[in-house]
Amino acid sequence: MDFRLSIGFDLPRESLRKLLYDMICEVLFVELIDYEAEVRDRSDNREVRIGCTYFSMSNNLDNEDEYLERFREMNFEAYGVTTNVLISIQFITSTFDSGWLKMLELIGKILRMNNLDLVIEDHTSYPLLKRIKGRLIINSNLDYRTWYLTKENLALLNYPYEEEDFLKDSEEEK
Repeated sequence: MDFRLSIGFDLPRESLRKLLYDMICEVLFVELIDYEAEVRDRSDNREVRIGCTYFSMSNNLDNEDEYLERFREMNFEAYGVTTNVLISIQFITSTFDSGWLKMLELIGKILRMNNLDLVIEDHTSYPLLKRIKGRLIINSNLDYRTWYLTKENLALLNYPYEEEDFLKDSEEEK
């Protein structure tokens, strides 16, 4: 399953590798000690690629400014968020349930790292959650995705949130 994490990031993009690697190691600390998980850094000077037992994350550092600007505009127009880093996330299907919980912990760390905007979309480009101007909003219109974001799962974010129907405004326009 593919997901996309778009974040506002105020550090050089090259520093993203170390930050993501360290955060994933923190989230998987117990599993790493017990040899139940591993974390791999296959980054180079063109791409950040961090993988673990549950998922992999990548960010192309060679993306041209116009490409990134198009995503910035698209995210702002569609979700009202200002982002400048696009991270692709690929879950390993057989470990998705566990991996999603670990990803929520990682997202919580990213939320606490800075107060910039963020949006997470699933494989259908459907927004699951977004942070705009410091306010984290969970999409309450999730149809079959409701198990992604149960109250128990959202507690792993360790971050205050509100729920809102992201499609409400678009349905009212019709």
